[in-house]
Amino acid sequence: MYIVPLQEQIDTTPLPPDAKEFEKMPKAQCTMCSQMVPLQCLPMHIKSCEMKQVDLCTSSDDSMEKTPQEDNSSSVDTLKEELEKSPEFESCDSYINEVWTEKTAECPLCKDIFNSDVIEIHAAHCGLRSGEILNWISSKVDQTNTFPICVSRSDIFKRGMQQWQRQKKTSPKCRLKVTFFGEAGVDSGALSKEFLTEMISVIETRLFISGVDKRGENPVYCLNSLDRNYSEIMAVSLAQGGPPPVFLREWCFQYLCSGDHDSIRVSTSDVTDLEFSLLIDKVNSCHSTDDMSELTDEIVGCGYTGKVSVDMKSNIIRAIVLHSTMRVVPMLEQLRKGLQLYDLQKVMGMHPDLCLPLFVPGEKETG
Repeated sequence: MYIVPLQEQIDTTPLPPDAKEFEKMPKAQCTMCSQMVPLQCLPMHIKSCEMKQVDLCTSSDDSMEKTPQEDNSSSVDTLKEELEKSPEFESCDSYINEVWTEKTAECPLCKDIFNSDVIEIHAAHCGLRSGEILNWISSKVDQTNTFPICVSRSDIFKRGMQQWQRQKKTSPKCRLKVTFFGEAGVDSGALSKEFLTEMISVIETRLFISGVDKRGENPVYCLNSLDRNYSEIMAVSLAQGGPPPVFLREWCFQYLCSGDHDSIRVSTSDVTDLEFSLLIDKVNSCHSTDDMSELTDEIVGCGYTGKVSVDMKSNIIRAIVLHSTMRVVPMLEQLRKGLQLYDLQKVMGMHPDLCLPLFVPGEKETG
């Protein structure tokens, strides 16, 4: 079958600025011809306006007599210089940015750019707070089923972890129901909060180590110490009325949000392991290469492969910091898996600033 083409050649003639296709596009006024032009077409339009002005000036010799002063003012070079000096035509891009900025505004929460006419409506929906994050993940709890835990008050943590790991018939996504041996109380929420408070407290003290500045803790380096069950307890505590796990260092939290270790930014204050903190102090106190050479074995053990000398002190300290922090990334990766409960990890990735006060001490909500 052969279909006769409607036209032999494709029409590539630009549409006029007042074409129907441009009705809903943002427009700006050209200061040379006062015509309203779509923003996307404005750079090309300005250039064409410049050419028209130049053509008019250069062709005026044929239509009238001009004095030397008029000839000089109408020359192409002079016109170009005036256009270049004019702040309005210094750059087409800067002109567009100026017009665009006047008509738009940045959302202080999500940092996206919106039209100034709708920014207030957007902000009303975008204006989440940490409390609303908690309400959202709480709505993901399965209230139709229960996740039963029966523990003794004498050893809540050990017994609680054993039962948490052995549960096969139900999921921690369900409503937590706690009972204590020898007690007839029915869990209406208070027993669960008591259980979660004890579990979060012990997880912090046993499995994390604090720094000198008290601005959060790193995981203890032990491949068997942390698994997804501990972070599941953190997620359940946030979703079901327990205390938030506000004890992580900020770099740990950022990794939990993104999972990207290449973007991690750490400093000497993020080293919470006493062994490496002391090594950094020793390196800082070295005043000669001989002093530094006494620490060679410890420095090389941190993965440093450069020259061990006083001149390389900053590089050596950097290697120690990276070794101390990056070696606990596998533990953080296990925590990320458990935080997938209730889709909490996804929420952290989408709203890290709002989730930050739930995990990092000393951080308050902004906006």
